Parts: sequence; C-alpha cells; structure tokens
Amino acid sequence: NILAYTMSTEELITFIDGNEYFKTDSIIIKERELWDVQLETAEGKMFKDFEAEYEGKVVKLSDYVGKGKYVLVDFWASWCGPCRAEIPNLLSVYEKYKGDRFEVLGVATWDKPEDTKTAIEQLNITYPQIMNAQYAGSNAYGINGIPQIILFGPDGTILKRNLRGAAIEEAVKEVLE
Repeated sequence: NILAYTMSTEELITFIDGNEYFKTDSIIIKERELWDVQLETAEGKMFKDFEAEYEGKVVKLSDYVGKGKYVLVDFWASWCGPCRAEIPNLLSVYEKYKGDRFEVLGVATWDKPEDTKTAIEQLNITYPQIMNAQYAGSNAYGINGIPQIILFGPDGTILKRNLRGAAIEEAVKEVLE
C-alpha cells in the first residue's frame, strides 16, 4: 500500500513484475487489474466508452466525449464530501466557459439515483449528468476513489486526470485560451 502511494503506476508495475511473490498474491493480482486500466486510460490515451441506463434511457459517455468539444467529466456521488466540495469549482468553470467548445458532465458513480437527484437540486448543478452509472465509469477508468475529474479533448483524447481545486480551471483555461 505504501508503494502504491509513492510510486507512479508504471514504476509500481515494474516493481511487482520483478518479484515472484507479488505475481501470485491475490490482492496484488486484483490491484494489478485496476492499475492496468489506469494505464489504458492515462493522459494521452483515447477515451473508453461506457453506458448507463436510467428510467429506460441509455446514455453513453460517447454521447458527449469525442464530439468536437472539450469535456470536463466529474465522477462523483451525493454522499461523497470531497465530491460535493468540488461542485462549486465545476459550476464556476461551467458558467465561465460553457458553449460550442466546452462542456461539463457529471457521472453519478456508486450512488442511488434518487440521492443523486436530491444532491443535484441541493447543489444547484446545471450541467448534464449521466445518472445511475454505478461501476460502469469507474471500471472503465480504473477509478478507486472519487471525485475523479478528467478533461477530454475534442477528439476524445484524455488530456488531464485527477483534477481538483484551482487546477480544474487552470486546465480548462489552458486548452481554451
């Protein structure tokens, strides 16, 4: 666990691959699957699509990403304090930059749809949401903690991951101005 927080994913995988014990440890094998997905969806890679169904309607990430706009995607849940703390930053960026070149999208992760809807109302969230994603998005992007905020380019390339606080607007401003 300590190494996972002190090494890059690439360094960690190299370390594990060089040690026979880790190759057979069931916990490491499961974590390795997560790390492999994180590498597949690292900055510079193309987005991975996923879908969620809510109230009989299927919505895909590709309904938003890869359509010619920069898209800032927030994987969040109503019960997550750090997620709720980022909402004002996301709303500020959305209000400042929304339009033909930029969109913000929420992905309700690991949450009950009714709780998500309540939080959207409480927090005055005005940008679109993929409701009821549950594990679809987190599995596609190797997310093991939220919020996870990712900036996608107009063609669907992953430009930035792990955005928080002031870094959100800095990343958006950098690509739009």
